[in-house]
Amino acid sequence: MLGGLLASTALVACLFGLLKWRSEDFDKTSMISLSVGVLLLWIIPWGIFVILPLAIIISLVSPAGREEWVRYRSRRIATSLVLLILLNLFALYPVSTPSGAEEWGEPITTENPHAPSWPASEQYTWLHDGAVIGILSTRTPHTFCSWSQDSSSVTLGVMLGMHDKRMRQSIDVMNSMISGFSIDPDAFWLEEVETEGNHQYGEDTQFIARFNVKRDGFETTLATVIIVGFPNAGGEVTLLSITRPTLSFQEDIFEEKIVLEYIDSL
Repeated sequence: MLGGLLASTALVACLFGLLKWRSEDFDKTSMISLSVGVLLLWIIPWGIFVILPLAIIISLVSPAGREEWVRYRSRRIATSLVLLILLNLFALYPVSTPSGAEEWGEPITTENPHAPSWPASEQYTWLHDGAVIGILSTRTPHTFCSWSQDSSSVTLGVMLGMHDKRMRQSIDVMNSMISGFSIDPDAFWLEEVETEGNHQYGEDTQFIARFNVKRDGFETTLATVIIVGFPNAGGEVTLLSITRPTLSFQEDIFEEKIVLEYIDSL
């Protein structure tokens, strides 16, 4: 929450400073519109990916809006670029420390060498009940809104290949700790499995995404992965991932036991 509040304050302050370049030539329309846009980052699902196209369409449809774009074009372009840079910089604001259920014991790793430096993130990993459990706390620079924050973050992660990189740590852990399991982490990829998109865990309905771990040149599924989302307002989301090798038989594809253990620990 704090990171989102600091980012919002800095964005509005930057807007005022850039647009009020000269007091007699204050671009009030942009100041109001972009300030509303910052507010909408807390409300609109998918955040900037919805707000930015809408803002462009609205400004081009209105004749008065087009005239103002001609008048303030350079300043508005510069302001928009600076705001995008600031928004991305605040994605480096530190995230909260991941925590697991008491039943899992101590984490076996507290960092992910394959994780990208942007956005800021922390990943702790446990080995429990034949599965590799990861708790990832990561920034969501595209939105401060909790609605659809988890689903949009997972979708973007798949598009950018970020989940492939993060799963390498789980593969490394299974290589070193599970007898008979050996795979080059760089040779695997994730195949998304069609699913309902959410699942009822106790009294809560959580977003889920499921994947199969595949190896180049092989049809056999090496492991299954389920990701359960826990959104938070303010630009930080928590993702619980459970990676289970197919050698470890599990009837419950939704991993209710482990997920409920985590929910009870919150």
